[in-house]
Amino acid sequence: MSRSTARSALVLALLAGSLAACADEGTPAATAPTTSAAASSAPATTTRAPEEATPEPTAAEPATNGTTVLTSPLDGAVVTGPTVTIAGEATAFEGNLSWVVYPADGSFEEPAQQGSTMTGANGEVGPFETTVDLETGSWTIAVFEASAMDGEPLNLVSATIDVK
Repeated sequence: MSRSTARSALVLALLAGSLAACADEGTPAATAPTTSAAASSAPATTTRAPEEATPEPTAAEPATNGTTVLTSPLDGAVVTGPTVTIAGEATAFEGNLSWVVYPADGSFEEPAQQGSTMTGANGEVGPFETTVDLETGSWTIAVFEASAMDGEPLNLVSATIDVK
């Protein structure tokens, strides 16, 4: 189970528990008192019980795959360039984590930029951070551990962003 799925399940369980507690207390829905037209020159008013609230839109969550988590930038972010920070946490062979940047409508196999940064090793998760300079436009940033056997991406995570 991913961290975001586990977090969502926990939030839903807590919310369900809170709603059940309210129902057990038998708390009636709040209504505003009405006033008599004879007692006041103001017209009589009533209020309805509040309707079910529309949930607030949630921010994008970090991209996660196995032990690799990309916390910056988040998918869908609009970033002021040219410098963009790539950060998160991971573990990789010899602590060497690879990254590639390619146009959002392009291909992982044809990166505009690529490199590596240091992170945790030997199963120990550690932080990573590096920066890239990008022109205005839509870009996909991918971070992964390159397989020691054949260089294939392991635990690849990515985010597509707009640089302004």
